[in-house]
Amino acid sequence: MSTRLNAIFDDLQAALREIIARHGVTWEEYRFATGWLTDAGAAGELCDVVDLLVAPAVDDNAHPAGEGTEPNIEGPVYVADAPMLEPPFVLPRRDDEPGEPLLFSGTIRSTDGSPLAGTVVDIWQSNGAGEYSQFAPGVPEHNLRGRLTTDDDGRFEFDTVVPAPYEVHLNGAPARLLTALGRPSFRPGHIHFKLSHEDAAPLTTQIYFDDDPFIDSDVVGAVKASLVTKLLRHSGQDSPATCSYDFVLPAAHTIL
Repeated sequence: MSTRLNAIFDDLQAALREIIARHGVTWEEYRFATGWLTDAGAAGELCDVVDLLVAPAVDDNAHPAGEGTEPNIEGPVYVADAPMLEPPFVLPRRDDEPGEPLLFSGTIRSTDGSPLAGTVVDIWQSNGAGEYSQFAPGVPEHNLRGRLTTDDDGRFEFDTVVPAPYEVHLNGAPARLLTALGRPSFRPGHIHFKLSHEDAAPLTTQIYFDDDPFIDSDVVGAVKASLVTKLLRHSGQDSPATCSYDFVLPAAHTIL
């Protein structure tokens, strides 16, 4: 018998019973909900439903309080072994890539302030039309995907485009849930990062932009205030937008 499993199950059962009592859930509503869950399971959509509702909370459990940059969900469009880039770093893209030009810069340091030189920074993102390579038709392989390393001062910068917010095209049970709730199914624009260094704990996270129209209504509820950066636009036709973010990684031995 698993003591931990029993404890989690008891808390889950108590929470569900409390919700049913607080809202006066009827038998008709209860059977509708269990039928919806049955349909989701039969269609192989139950994992999508659970991810939509609670996946970001698992990130919070993996992050010791006060220990470095907060993690954020990897999401379903990560592709391993993106091209290793050479400086000056430019994410692979087409000449007519949708999206406003962007120069992203930052540093990666340990919690004691020491620069983490040679950190591998794995980056992936959508373009200005909300498209991810290898998941959108017609977009070249590894488009806006690449890996780079930080310099001796833990610094990095790369050229890319501003990612657009995009609608998550949910089907079946997840789509019916959002429709019933009357909530938008958009994710704010973001850039994914996966950081690794031999002396630090690995980090998977996302960086968002403060002026995004969906920053407060992310369909998966993954936005964290500490991961939002300011996007600066500059005068001049050839001046890209700029933003920066400084990542902090705890030492590997401090991870719980």
